[in-house]
Amino acid sequence: MNFTKLISGAFALVFIVILYSIIYYALKIMYRDVKGGGRKRSSAVNSKKAHGLEVMATDNSETLKIGSVIPVRGTLSIGRKGDNSICLNDQFVSSHHAKLYVRNNDFYLEDLDSTNGSYVNGGQITGRVKLKVEDEVKLGSTIFKVIG
Repeated sequence: MNFTKLISGAFALVFIVILYSIIYYALKIMYRDVKGGGRKRSSAVNSKKAHGLEVMATDNSETLKIGSVIPVRGTLSIGRKGDNSICLNDQFVSSHHAKLYVRNNDFYLEDLDSTNGSYVNGGQITGRVKLKVEDEVKLGSTIFKVIG
């Protein structure tokens, strides 16, 4: 009988320790989120620098017009398939050709192993490349200019 009380007491003690550990870590995470909330606002203030693409040339006249501007705030996918953010109806563009994204206020283009490649300022890129204002991006027959 003493043995069962000892085991049940040990289980109760282990349960209490686990419960308090979970509560402690949950409160620690919530405190970090609340304390770090101000940082998110300050990074939003720093992200005033806008990134975007201006369409310079295209054969895809039904969806993109020359001179139109595409703002980039997060991640945009570019390709021929309909599930992309920017859909280019061009036989030289892969179904998932490239992606554009902003990280820490820097603007990147990443080629997604496309068949015909992605070009920045006339040179073919592999992987990801950091873009600067006035860079020229060519995907298939569409040419974009980086604005910011």
